[in-house]
Amino acid sequence: MVVIQRIVCLAAEFPEVFFHLGALDRIVGISAYTTRPTEALLIPKVSGFQKGSVSRIMACNPDLVMLTSGVQRDLANALAEQGATLLHLNPHCLEDMFSTIELIGILVDERQKAKLWIQELRMEVDKVREQASRLPWRPSVYFEEWMDPLYCGTGWISDLIEIAGGDDVFQDRSRQGRNVADRTVTVQDVVKAAPQIVLASWCGKPFDRSSFTTRFGDSTLPAITTGSIFALEATILQCGPMLIDVLHTLYTIISQYVGNHEPK
Repeated sequence: MVVIQRIVCLAAEFPEVFFHLGALDRIVGISAYTTRPTEALLIPKVSGFQKGSVSRIMACNPDLVMLTSGVQRDLANALAEQGATLLHLNPHCLEDMFSTIELIGILVDERQKAKLWIQELRMEVDKVREQASRLPWRPSVYFEEWMDPLYCGTGWISDLIEIAGGDDVFQDRSRQGRNVADRTVTVQDVVKAAPQIVLASWCGKPFDRSSFTTRFGDSTLPAITTGSIFALEATILQCGPMLIDVLHTLYTIISQYVGNHEPK
């Protein structure tokens, strides 16, 4: 059996999984966007997300380089040309988070530990789902991942909204659109959907509330009328265990909205 000892993680969600499985010492390079666990921040940062220095990554002498999503396709191709062994994942829904944990558990020979952790995480999800099921009504929610052009959230974000007690106004596009181009919406689409809550996390750029409201002009978007616009941490864009924390945040936002407003 080949033991993989030197791993470069070019996605921010991977190091936490390795840490929880007791294998953080296998990682020799991380993405600059990595924020957790704190123990991982001592590992050399060798890449951004979409772009990275191939020479710097290869200087780590990796046995394996891990990437995620189609956004990293060009970087993956450049690394492959230099002879790197790659594990390129493409998560889309919340269920893929559990699959990633299971796969890394196999990779580091910690299958049972991964299985038990997955069970714990699923219990957390079920707990929030049960709490949300007791809400008297479900508000409509729009998640914005980018502003020019407008992109709604990917599949796992739609999953989180639904579990937390909201109705994703672009659920079909979110769950069917693996590519960001498939998740393009227009200002008119958003106005027609009339979301009562807006959630936003612009990929790699701080959310600008004033530019968001200006974009809709004189339209009476319910979320603007009530001031129900929430900027979220970038962790919502990472398909890893940090999504459990995000889920709790979404439930808090949605349940407080339901408690303070009447259904329309």
